Amino acid sequence: MAEPNYAVIAYLPGRLGQFVDEQRDKLNPEYSSSLAHVTILPPRPLIFPPDELVASLRKRCAHREPFDVTVEGVNTFWPANGVVFLTMSQGFDQLLALHRELNVADLRHSEPYPFVPHITIAQNLDDQATQEALVALSNAWEKYDDEKSFRVETLCLVQQCEGNRWRNLAPIPLSSFFYAARS
Repeated sequence: MAEPNYAVIAYLPGRLGQFVDEQRDKLNPEYSSSLAHVTILPPRPLIFPPDELVASLRKRCAHREPFDVTVEGVNTFWPANGVVFLTMSQGFDQLLALHRELNVADLRHSEPYPFVPHITIAQNLDDQATQEALVALSNAWEKYDDEKSFRVETLCLVQQCEGNRWRNLAPIPLSSFFYAARS
């Protein structure tokens, strides 16, 4: 395997997370091995050891307040790429700001696309598969009548492993009073 990639994510809890996992299993099973999440920093190689990175991330996030995210609808990045995703209304700006604040120094990476906060359901699809997944997810989202919001209190540094699997390396709490008091 090539040099591993790392990402920073926030997991989706509860029924909303279950809904996302179910849709990913149905629409794109080859990419459904990781739990439902929103990506803050897309995959990238590291230039520092992970433990140094965890300390840096925790220090940067210690003064960030937790925030709420509301999932709003369904969209795709087609024709730029075959990704079908859930969009966000509340929390979108906070996720964007968090990405800007963390994509610096030891985590700086030139990303192939501008960062748009979203929850990926299906990816690497051709045109027909993208349109089919978009319709299927739209129908499922329309029928979904449970919680559509979640609170982001903790991020997670993850490492890509064989078989498109991801391993949790460390939790990164937002607004950790204890950590901030020790800085």
